[in-house]
Amino acid sequence: MTNTQNINGILNLSKPPGKSSHDMVYFVRRLFGTKKAGHTGTLDPMASGVLPMLLGSATKLSDLLLERDKSYCAVLKLGVSTDTMDTTGTVTKRAAGPLPGFEEVERAATGFMGEIWQRPPIYSAIKINGKKLYDYAREGKEIEAEPRLVRIYSISCEKTDVSGEYILNIECSKGTYIRSICHDIGEKLSCGGVMAALERTRSGKFCISNAYSPEYLEDQKAKGGIEAVSSLLLSCEDVLTEFARKKIILDEFYTRLAKNGAEIYIHKIKSENPEDFCLEDKILMYGCDNVLFALGKIKEYEAGPACKPVIFV
Repeated sequence: MTNTQNINGILNLSKPPGKSSHDMVYFVRRLFGTKKAGHTGTLDPMASGVLPMLLGSATKLSDLLLERDKSYCAVLKLGVSTDTMDTTGTVTKRAAGPLPGFEEVERAATGFMGEIWQRPPIYSAIKINGKKLYDYAREGKEIEAEPRLVRIYSISCEKTDVSGEYILNIECSKGTYIRSICHDIGEKLSCGGVMAALERTRSGKFCISNAYSPEYLEDQKAKGGIEAVSSLLLSCEDVLTEFARKKIILDEFYTRLAKNGAEIYIHKIKSENPEDFCLEDKILMYGCDNVLFALGKIKEYEAGPACKPVIFV
């Protein structure tokens, strides 16, 4: 029987619309019978899609996974503006004249490709002076976050059967607000625009095609118990191979030193090709038992280049 206190790994969860990211954390804690769980990359309640959940020691990978690029499929609704930049907010403006056609919308959308300065929505979880922006907004205080540089790697536009609505497929860097892109496209077209729906289709290596819905997970647990859902977790090792291709295996002495946070000099590491290790390389660090225990990084020290653990797993 699986010990719930020893459950470690990453679950590729498909968040349904209408649930908050915190709701999903509570769901996963209950599903696995553990308190140590968290998510990477908040999704608004109206949004759906990939929400990687971290359990046990995998919670230490949170900051690392937050850095990964994302992909989204959004519905842009033209002709209206709201205070939240999506259809859940209060309408602030409606277009009076005819809406632009597909070609004009497509040109406006693709004009946002590349590096852009983006101002986060006032209804967002960004903190200023220790307080979230949406808390200020709900109090009627207009507090704006500083614009930040994000990157749009690709953006395409598709027609829908609904007049004034278009599908946007976007690949972007972390921290990009799709609501802001929908709003900015509407402003560029002088007709207003909001986000009517959003699905995150990818977060790093996690894709919607192999994400698990809450219903599926509950069904698997009902059929096979905690072991059945635990078998769906990816290990820290599976995920860290996206960040580091090289690895080292330490003997008992150096394993003990590294686990205490010491740097291990490259010339002391047994390796067939020590010259393959370069400064700033991220390295998978394995102990004498051949079990991964940390992600390390090579830096220059007094006695030469050495690998030091930066994340223990």
